[in-house]
Amino acid sequence: MLTKRRFLTCVALLVPAAGLSGFAVVMARKIVKRGPTDYRRAEMADGGRRIRIALDDYTKAPGDFGVFDPATAKYTRVGQVTLIDEEQKFVERLLDQSSSTPGGLGPIVDWTPDVFFEPAAVREHFQEVYIPTEYGAAPAWLFEATNTDVWVIHIHGSWTDRAIMFRDVHAFSSLGFTSLVPTFRSDAEVSPQQADSSHLGQTEWRDVDSAVSYAVAHGAKRIILSGWSMGGTMALLTAERSAHRDRIIGLVLVGPVTSWRKAITAGAGQARVPAVGADLVMRLLGTRVFARMLGLEEPIDFDALDWVEVANRVDVPTLVLHSTADQEVPWEISAAFQRANPATVTLISLPEAHHTQEWNASPSTFTNELTSWVSNTILTEQS
Repeated sequence: MLTKRRFLTCVALLVPAAGLSGFAVVMARKIVKRGPTDYRRAEMADGGRRIRIALDDYTKAPGDFGVFDPATAKYTRVGQVTLIDEEQKFVERLLDQSSSTPGGLGPIVDWTPDVFFEPAAVREHFQEVYIPTEYGAAPAWLFEATNTDVWVIHIHGSWTDRAIMFRDVHAFSSLGFTSLVPTFRSDAEVSPQQADSSHLGQTEWRDVDSAVSYAVAHGAKRIILSGWSMGGTMALLTAERSAHRDRIIGLVLVGPVTSWRKAITAGAGQARVPAVGADLVMRLLGTRVFARMLGLEEPIDFDALDWVEVANRVDVPTLVLHSTADQEVPWEISAAFQRANPATVTLISLPEAHHTQEWNASPSTFTNELTSWVSNTILTEQS
């Protein structure tokens, strides 16, 4: 018989369990679904030489960034901080006059780490090409260079777009390699759109492999995969599974997700949710019925997306560039990744920056570390 005391005990246990289950469903959706654009209030200041924008951890970060004005559909480059007003909750930053939008900015803008905005701003010679994939032709930018034997394939993360990789193309430019910046199935540019849910790289890697096949067909003898955030997951899977993996001579990973299990657990911890909540999220995403409810083609295999728990899984020379201040994908995950793969992985911690904004914080440091490693490790081994 269920006594009153036992009944109250069950209720006390079920209420937090129900809350935890609700959190797990919401968190699972946030992981695989595109969220709304996070617009910020903004206005011009100092006669159009500065922008005054809502203060937060991102808008006050040092370095160069960009803003997108949805009213004019124009981008403007934003420079150093000149004023932070904690009381009024705004920050003022210099505007790049060469890219300023006629008529001003505001009242709302989208903040972005992209500072180039169009391919011609990175390299003069480029073309739009179309890569054959299993779902049709996917658009890509091809940046021609003097070295057509070595190609770099630049792989962006989830819920961004290929333009976010202009910074990466810029960092590689001095090496003289050909660069290819592809799209993949969940990108808005793909027509018709193939997926409105992210598979955390589990299916998207096949689109990167299509880019590898395109590069090989067009003369690439050696290939470097450069992946940022979830792009790192895709790069790692491609290096393992590609039919052309013998052509892949190195990986460059920036703030990479090398263990989705650990990344989700860290995210739950930041939300002050116990580890059991993160475990429930992963159990849901690994269930076929729930995966289909979220629009996934298949459940997520978290073991396949983990290069931390399995020792020496990586057999390609790999550089990881990661800020110790990254809160979305904590630096400690990359440290564990390096410890699990000591013979092949080089980890370099970069100055304080938010997730995949290491280049923005210090373009010269980022570029020097990248080019030095490629020259001294990849090219030396291949010579």
